[in-house]
Amino acid sequence: MEPGDAAERSSTLGVDDAAVGALLGKVQRVAVVGVSDRFTRPSFRIAAYLLDRTAWTVDLVNPHVVETLGRLCAPTLADVPAPDLVVVFRAPAAWDAVVDDAAAVGAAAVWLPSGVADADTTARTVARARAAGLTAVADRDVRAEHRRWCA
Repeated sequence: MEPGDAAERSSTLGVDDAAVGALLGKVQRVAVVGVSDRFTRPSFRIAAYLLDRTAWTVDLVNPHVVETLGRLCAPTLADVPAPDLVVVFRAPAAWDAVVDDAAAVGAAAVWLPSGVADADTTARTVARARAAGLTAVADRDVRAEHRRWCA
């Protein structure tokens, strides 16, 4: 195994392929926190994919965006029904708050974006999520994993 490859990151964070597949197989409702109204942003593209290519109910959350992808955005997670999965598109400095909010609303899992935080920040946030009783996935592309496990 090469340093930094997906298998090493997964084992470091304690998330294996089977757990990701099992999680995605149970999802019925997802909240995209930090969704953008700009089509060039990854959050916009991922939300569009989830809306168009999954059977999931998708709630869009961003206090600074009124509408995107033809849907109204909720200002906070507390303003949408409890999701099975919270897909996070916020800066790493806000991840702890999103994890706390996800736990408070009864979410089952959080999915942290890949390539935006250092390994220590990601590991700390994953540990915080798990301590709060949430399943946490990091350093994986939710769209690619959905295609792999659910398509």
